[in-house]
Order: sequence, then C-alpha cells, then structure tokens
Amino acid sequence: MNATGLEENKVAGKRGGGIARQARKELEETTGRNVISNESGLPPGIDE
Repeated sequence: MNATGLEENKVAGKRGGGIARQARKELEETTGRNVISNESGLPPGIDE
C-alpha cells in the first residue's frame, strides 16, 4: 500500500499496528515471555 494523505496514512497505520500487535502476541505465546516490559526499552535519556 502506497499511502498518500492523512486518511490513507491513517488506514495504513491501523493495518500496520494490527500486524505488529498480532506478531507480538504470537511471539509472547510461543516464548511464554512478555515482549514489552520495563526492562525491554532504552534507559531514560538515551536517544537513538
């Protein structure tokens, strides 16, 4: 999908978010561990 404009990007963002959510849930189910936690991110003040 080549989204242009606000409405198309809104749709693309929702689709992408749904795909990412499903992938995260499948990974958590497979590994038995949470992907998102307080320890899984960068420490405060660190920018990439």
